[in-house]
Order: sequence, then C-alpha cells, then structure tokens
Amino acid sequence: MKHISFLVVVLLVGCSSSWSDGPYEVYWIDGVKSLGFNVGDGAYIGRIDEPKSINANEKFISVYACPEQSCAYYYIDREKDHKFADATEFVFGPYTKESFVELQKKLILPELNE
Repeated sequence: MKHISFLVVVLLVGCSSSWSDGPYEVYWIDGVKSLGFNVGDGAYIGRIDEPKSINANEKFISVYACPEQSCAYYYIDREKDHKFADATEFVFGPYTKESFVELQKKLILPELNE
C-alpha cells in the first residue's frame, strides 16, 4: 500500500505545472514544454514554446525561451491578452539580451534569472 501511495504522489507531481501565475501555466504536450493560457478542463492556448526562465508582474510576463533551438527573450502584455486573442497581439519578441534589457527599463518588465 505504501508503494501505491508513493507512486500516486510521484505521478501527481509529474503532471502538475512547474510555473503558474493566474491563467498562465507551463505545461507539457507530446514532450514539448510550453507557456500557455489555461482555459480550463486541462486545455491551454499556447503562448511561447520551450520557456527556460519566467518572471511576472501585474502587467507583463518576461520569458527567456528556446523554441526550435533558438534562444531569445520575449514578453507578454497581460493587459491585452485574453483567451480569444491572437498571440501576435500581445506576445512580443524574439529580442536579444541587450534589446530586452532596454525594454525592461522602459516598460518595467520583470527581471529574469537565467
């Protein structure tokens, strides 16, 4: 019985998201890690694939991600985002580190720890 309980706990931890803030969560589908908008019942609308570092404040989410083996910086404007919006309306990037640092200062984006 102890082994079954341990297995259930391991499975639940393995299925849970590693980062979440409001409707945003990191999730895995077919081995691809993505940051997405949780619309409920286990459904997500993808925003950025392969996030490595994420930080958020009330207005923005900063993301360092490596989709398709190409690493860059991105940010999401939370005030413009909603589950029916097209990602091109509020997901910005890719940016180089230098460009992103300038945007952090200008827009007060959350800092990233990569």
